[in-house]
Amino acid sequence: MKFYGKTDVGSCRTENQDCFGIYEIIPGVTLLAVCDGMGGMAGGATASRLALDTFAENMRLHILPDNPEDEPDLGSIGLRFALNASASDANRAVLKMAQDSDGKLEGMGTTLVALLVVENTLILSLNIGDSRLYEIRNDRIEQLTKDHSYVQHLLDLGEITYEEAQTSPIRNIIMRAVGIDDDVAGDVKSHDPSPGTEVAPRYMLLCSDGLSGVISDEEIKNIVTTENTISKKVERLVAAANAAGGPDNITVILAEI
Repeated sequence: MKFYGKTDVGSCRTENQDCFGIYEIIPGVTLLAVCDGMGGMAGGATASRLALDTFAENMRLHILPDNPEDEPDLGSIGLRFALNASASDANRAVLKMAQDSDGKLEGMGTTLVALLVVENTLILSLNIGDSRLYEIRNDRIEQLTKDHSYVQHLLDLGEITYEEAQTSPIRNIIMRAVGIDDDVAGDVKSHDPSPGTEVAPRYMLLCSDGLSGVISDEEIKNIVTTENTISKKVERLVAAANAAGGPDNITVILAEI
């Protein structure tokens, strides 16, 4: 698997509250994750970094067996538990830091989208908030996660159209985040583990809404399918979001499966 990630402050913000990580949990098991913080300048950056670090470290703890002589549990049930448990650990860590801050970090939280790839065997994702996971394959792009946003809620109820959702002034209001409530539930999904081919490459893209909320899915697909290296694809995506105004921090991880 090839992968490349980049985070950028954007054209309008003075601080980057996004962060991302690419981790090899054990040989053959890769974790990719993006967090988009909220809650003021100090709070958003603190929440996203703390959540990401806690999530990744606890994924290792939940996957690796207590007895080093035992084999790790790399089945779907065990890895789903690890993703959910690690998200809960991250939620508690952010919530506790906010509570211990004498009000300085009150209300901070973060989105989280993660992809766990067990090479040639299993692919799982987890998302909380409106950071997204896409698949680009066979000249198609598909959003694999569902936003936990108020606009998505209205869309599900049929009260607004897809076109209205794309330009709604309240599309940044999210209904689920890490570090806001005592408990948080992530959506965990399994995905086809089959790799792409030279003729039909397969890409998985994780991003904050600084990308997905600024340029269209079609533009994302066109950039990913025309640039010739993973790094150039990501650099072009970030540049396109900035060219469109760059109103928010922009974070992208692209993996070729």
